[in-house]
Amino acid sequence: MSFAEFNDKLQSDSHFKNKFYTVLIFHDAAGSMTIDNQEFDLKPRKFFFINYNQVYHIKSNHNITGDVILFTKSFYNFVYTGNKVIKSDTALNSVSPAILPAPENQKNLLQTFKELQDEYCSSKLLKKETICLLLKVFMLKYIRNSKKSRIDRSLNHKKEITEDFGNLVNQHYKEWKTTSKYAEKLSLTPNYLNVLVKEHLDITAGQVIKNRVILEAERLLLHTTLSVTEISYELGFNDNSHFGKYFKSVKNTSPKTYRLLKIADP
Repeated sequence: MSFAEFNDKLQSDSHFKNKFYTVLIFHDAAGSMTIDNQEFDLKPRKFFFINYNQVYHIKSNHNITGDVILFTKSFYNFVYTGNKVIKSDTALNSVSPAILPAPENQKNLLQTFKELQDEYCSSKLLKKETICLLLKVFMLKYIRNSKKSRIDRSLNHKKEITEDFGNLVNQHYKEWKTTSKYAEKLSLTPNYLNVLVKEHLDITAGQVIKNRVILEAERLLLHTTLSVTEISYELGFNDNSHFGKYFKSVKNTSPKTYRLLKIADP
Protein backbone atom coordinates (compact mmCIF):
# COMPACT_ATOMS: atom_id res chain seq x y z
CA MET A 1 0.00 0.00 0.00
CA SER A 2 1.02 3.65 -0.24
CA PHE A 3 2.59 5.24 2.83
CA ALA A 4 -0.35 7.68 3.00
CA GLU A 5 -2.79 4.75 3.19
CA PHE A 6 -0.62 3.05 5.77
CA ASN A 7 -0.24 6.24 7.83
CA ASP A 8 -4.02 6.75 7.88
CA LYS A 9 -4.28 3.52 9.87
CA LEU A 10 -1.82 4.83 12.47
CA GLN A 11 -2.04 7.55 15.09
CA SER A 12 0.92 9.87 14.61
CA ASP A 13 1.63 10.24 18.33
CA SER A 14 1.55 6.53 19.08
CA HIS A 15 4.15 3.78 19.30
CA PHE A 16 3.32 0.54 17.51
CA LYS A 17 4.42 -3.03 18.12
CA ASN A 18 4.89 -4.74 14.80
CA LYS A 19 2.85 -7.87 14.04
CA PHE A 20 4.28 -8.46 10.56
CA TYR A 21 7.46 -8.05 8.59
CA THR A 22 7.28 -4.47 7.34
CA VAL A 23 9.29 -2.74 4.61
CA LEU A 24 9.00 1.06 4.27
CA ILE A 25 10.21 2.69 1.06
CA PHE A 26 10.42 6.47 1.32
CA HIS A 27 10.33 8.50 -1.89
CA ASP A 28 10.16 11.90 -0.18
CA ALA A 29 10.67 12.13 3.58
CA ALA A 30 12.14 14.16 6.44
CA GLY A 31 12.12 13.73 10.20
CA SER A 32 13.05 10.65 12.17
CA MET A 33 11.95 7.12 12.93
CA THR A 34 12.61 5.25 16.16
CA ILE A 35 12.76 1.44 16.06
CA ASP A 36 13.02 0.01 19.57
CA ASN A 37 15.74 2.22 21.10
CA GLN A 38 17.43 3.30 17.84
CA GLU A 39 16.63 6.55 16.04
CA PHE A 40 17.12 6.95 12.28
CA ASP A 41 16.88 9.96 9.97
CA LEU A 42 14.21 9.83 7.29
CA LYS A 43 15.51 10.56 3.79
CA PRO A 44 14.29 10.13 0.21
CA ARG A 45 15.08 6.69 -1.23
CA LYS A 46 15.78 5.25 2.20
CA PHE A 47 14.48 1.76 2.94
CA PHE A 48 13.48 0.44 6.37
CA PHE A 49 12.83 -3.10 7.57
CA ILE A 50 10.89 -3.70 10.80
CA ASN A 51 10.90 -7.20 12.27
CA TYR A 52 8.20 -8.99 14.23
CA ASN A 53 7.57 -7.48 17.72
CA GLN A 54 9.75 -4.42 17.16
CA VAL A 55 8.25 -1.14 18.37
CA TYR A 56 8.43 1.88 16.06
CA HIS A 57 7.42 5.53 16.00
CA ILE A 58 7.60 8.09 13.17
CA LYS A 59 8.20 11.76 13.95
CA SER A 60 7.75 14.12 11.01
CA ASN A 61 6.01 17.35 10.02
CA HIS A 62 6.84 16.61 6.39
CA ASN A 63 4.38 15.34 3.80
CA ILE A 64 5.92 11.88 3.50
CA THR A 65 5.42 9.86 0.34
CA GLY A 66 6.40 6.26 -0.15
CA ASP A 67 5.25 2.66 -0.20
CA VAL A 68 4.83 -0.08 2.39
CA ILE A 69 5.06 -3.86 2.16
CA LEU A 70 3.52 -5.96 4.94
CA PHE A 71 3.96 -9.73 4.95
CA THR A 72 3.90 -12.66 7.38
CA LYS A 73 6.40 -15.43 8.08
CA SER A 74 4.01 -18.02 6.70
CA PHE A 75 3.57 -16.15 3.41
CA TYR A 76 7.30 -15.55 2.99
CA ASN A 77 7.78 -19.32 3.32
CA PHE A 78 4.77 -20.15 1.11
CA VAL A 79 7.17 -21.27 -1.62
CA TYR A 80 9.81 -23.28 0.23
CA THR A 81 12.98 -23.86 -1.78
CA GLY A 82 14.94 -25.84 0.83
CA ASN A 83 17.59 -23.10 0.90
CA LYS A 84 18.16 -21.91 4.48
CA VAL A 85 19.56 -18.59 3.26
CA ILE A 86 16.06 -17.46 2.23
CA LYS A 87 13.98 -18.92 5.08
CA SER A 88 12.25 -16.22 7.12
CA ASP A 89 13.52 -17.52 10.45
CA THR A 90 17.15 -17.37 9.29
CA ALA A 91 17.62 -14.83 6.47
CA LEU A 92 15.34 -12.23 8.06
CA ASN A 93 16.53 -12.66 11.64
CA SER A 94 19.27 -10.05 11.51
CA VAL A 95 18.31 -7.78 8.64
CA SER A 96 19.59 -4.21 8.92
CA PRO A 97 16.75 -1.90 10.01
CA ALA A 98 17.67 0.84 7.49
CA ILE A 99 19.59 1.11 4.22
CA LEU A 100 20.32 3.98 1.84
CA PRO A 101 21.54 2.21 -1.31
CA ALA A 102 23.70 3.80 -3.97
CA PRO A 103 21.65 5.30 -6.85
CA GLU A 104 22.15 2.33 -9.21
CA ASN A 105 21.16 -0.12 -6.45
CA GLN A 106 18.13 2.02 -5.54
CA LYS A 107 16.94 1.75 -9.13
CA ASN A 108 17.40 -2.01 -9.09
CA LEU A 109 15.53 -2.43 -5.80
CA LEU A 110 12.68 -0.18 -6.95
CA GLN A 111 12.41 -2.11 -10.19
CA THR A 112 11.92 -5.35 -8.24
CA PHE A 113 9.38 -3.58 -6.02
CA LYS A 114 7.48 -2.40 -9.15
CA GLU A 115 7.33 -6.01 -10.43
CA LEU A 116 6.07 -7.10 -7.02
CA GLN A 117 3.47 -4.32 -6.99
CA ASP A 118 2.29 -5.12 -10.52
CA GLU A 119 1.89 -8.81 -9.69
CA TYR A 120 -0.02 -7.97 -6.50
CA CYS A 121 -2.49 -5.87 -8.51
CA SER A 122 -2.93 -8.51 -11.21
CA SER A 123 -5.27 -11.50 -11.37
CA LYS A 124 -2.93 -13.81 -13.25
CA LEU A 125 -2.45 -17.54 -12.81
CA LEU A 126 -0.07 -18.54 -9.97
CA LYS A 127 -0.20 -15.00 -8.60
CA LYS A 128 0.47 -16.01 -4.98
CA GLU A 129 3.50 -18.12 -5.86
CA THR A 130 4.93 -15.39 -8.09
CA ILE A 131 4.47 -12.72 -5.41
CA CYS A 132 6.24 -14.94 -2.87
CA LEU A 133 9.23 -15.48 -5.16
CA LEU A 134 9.46 -11.79 -6.07
CA LEU A 135 9.30 -10.94 -2.38
CA LYS A 136 12.24 -13.26 -1.71
CA VAL A 137 14.20 -11.57 -4.52
CA PHE A 138 13.38 -8.15 -3.10
CA MET A 139 14.50 -9.12 0.42
CA LEU A 140 17.70 -10.74 -0.87
CA LYS A 141 18.52 -7.51 -2.70
CA TYR A 142 17.75 -5.53 0.47
CA ILE A 143 20.11 -7.76 2.45
CA ARG A 144 22.77 -7.47 -0.26
CA ASN A 145 22.65 -3.67 0.15
CA SER A 146 23.04 -3.93 3.91
CA LYS A 147 26.37 -3.66 5.69
CA LYS A 148 25.04 -6.20 8.18
CA SER A 149 24.37 -8.77 5.47
CA ARG A 150 24.90 -12.34 6.55
CA ILE A 151 24.16 -13.87 3.19
CA ASP A 152 27.58 -15.51 3.04
CA ARG A 153 27.52 -17.03 6.50
CA SER A 154 28.48 -20.63 7.01
CA LEU A 155 25.46 -22.90 7.29
CA ASN A 156 27.09 -25.75 9.14
CA HIS A 157 25.53 -27.80 11.92
CA LYS A 158 27.02 -25.69 14.71
CA LYS A 159 25.59 -22.52 13.18
CA GLU A 160 22.17 -24.16 12.90
CA ILE A 161 22.26 -25.03 16.61
CA THR A 162 23.10 -21.42 17.46
CA GLU A 163 20.18 -20.21 15.33
CA ASP A 164 17.85 -22.76 16.94
CA PHE A 165 18.98 -21.45 20.32
CA GLY A 166 18.20 -17.88 19.25
CA ASN A 167 14.73 -18.89 18.09
CA LEU A 168 14.08 -20.65 21.40
CA VAL A 169 15.20 -17.57 23.33
CA ASN A 170 12.71 -15.45 21.39
CA GLN A 171 9.94 -17.91 22.31
CA HIS A 172 10.78 -18.61 25.97
CA TYR A 173 12.81 -15.70 27.40
CA LYS A 174 9.99 -14.79 29.79
CA GLU A 175 9.97 -18.16 31.54
CA TRP A 176 13.50 -19.52 30.91
CA LYS A 177 16.33 -17.30 32.13
CA THR A 178 19.11 -19.92 32.48
CA THR A 179 21.24 -21.64 29.85
CA SER A 180 20.45 -25.12 31.23
CA LYS A 181 16.79 -24.92 30.16
CA TYR A 182 17.71 -24.22 26.55
CA ALA A 183 20.51 -26.79 26.53
CA GLU A 184 18.04 -29.41 27.74
CA LYS A 185 15.61 -28.51 24.95
CA LEU A 186 18.42 -28.80 22.38
CA SER A 187 19.72 -32.07 23.90
CA LEU A 188 23.09 -30.49 24.72
CA THR A 189 25.09 -29.81 27.86
CA PRO A 190 25.04 -26.19 29.04
CA ASN A 191 28.82 -25.97 28.64
CA TYR A 192 28.72 -27.14 25.01
CA LEU A 193 25.89 -24.75 24.17
CA ASN A 194 27.94 -21.92 25.67
CA VAL A 195 30.96 -22.88 23.55
CA LEU A 196 28.89 -22.86 20.34
CA VAL A 197 27.19 -19.57 21.09
CA LYS A 198 30.44 -17.91 22.13
CA GLU A 199 32.11 -19.15 18.95
CA HIS A 200 29.46 -17.65 16.66
CA LEU A 201 28.18 -14.62 18.57
CA ASP A 202 31.18 -13.64 20.74
CA ILE A 203 28.98 -13.60 23.85
CA THR A 204 27.80 -16.35 26.17
CA ALA A 205 24.44 -18.08 25.93
CA GLY A 206 23.50 -16.50 29.25
CA GLN A 207 24.21 -13.05 27.84
CA VAL A 208 22.05 -13.75 24.78
CA ILE A 209 19.16 -14.61 27.10
CA LYS A 210 19.75 -11.55 29.26
CA ASN A 211 20.02 -9.25 26.23
CA ARG A 212 16.66 -10.48 24.94
CA VAL A 213 14.98 -9.92 28.31
CA ILE A 214 16.49 -6.44 28.60
CA LEU A 215 15.45 -5.56 25.03
CA GLU A 216 11.83 -6.40 25.86
CA ALA A 217 12.12 -4.51 29.14
CA GLU A 218 13.30 -1.42 27.23
CA ARG A 219 10.41 -1.74 24.80
CA LEU A 220 7.89 -1.90 27.63
CA LEU A 221 9.53 0.93 29.58
CA LEU A 222 9.77 3.28 26.60
CA HIS A 223 6.66 2.43 24.63
CA THR A 224 3.98 1.53 27.21
CA THR A 225 2.52 3.02 30.38
CA LEU A 226 2.88 -0.22 32.35
CA SER A 227 4.36 0.29 35.81
CA VAL A 228 7.76 -1.21 36.63
CA THR A 229 6.03 -3.79 38.82
CA GLU A 230 3.69 -4.76 35.97
CA ILE A 231 6.64 -5.04 33.59
CA SER A 232 8.53 -7.26 36.03
CA TYR A 233 5.62 -9.73 36.12
CA GLU A 234 5.13 -9.46 32.36
CA LEU A 235 8.75 -10.59 31.91
CA GLY A 236 8.40 -13.53 34.28
CA PHE A 237 10.08 -12.17 37.42
CA ASN A 238 8.62 -13.15 40.80
CA ASP A 239 9.13 -9.71 42.30
CA ASN A 240 10.02 -6.16 41.40
CA SER A 241 13.31 -6.24 43.33
CA HIS A 242 14.69 -9.18 41.32
CA PHE A 243 13.79 -7.45 38.05
CA GLY A 244 15.42 -4.21 39.23
CA LYS A 245 18.73 -5.95 40.02
CA TYR A 246 18.61 -7.89 36.74
CA PHE A 247 18.02 -4.71 34.71
CA LYS A 248 20.66 -2.70 36.59
CA SER A 249 23.29 -5.39 35.99
CA VAL A 250 23.10 -4.52 32.28
CA LYS A 251 22.05 -0.86 32.15
CA ASN A 252 23.77 0.37 35.33
CA THR A 253 20.57 2.10 36.39
CA SER A 254 17.17 1.12 37.71
CA PRO A 255 14.21 0.57 35.33
CA LYS A 256 12.41 3.60 36.77
CA THR A 257 15.43 5.91 36.34
CA TYR A 258 16.06 4.55 32.82
CA ARG A 259 12.50 5.38 31.82
CA LEU A 260 12.68 8.89 33.30
CA LEU A 261 16.00 9.67 31.62
CA LYS A 262 14.85 8.45 28.20
CA ILE A 263 11.58 10.36 28.40
CA ALA A 264 13.41 13.51 29.46
CA ASP A 265 15.95 13.14 26.62
CA PRO A 266 14.20 11.31 23.76
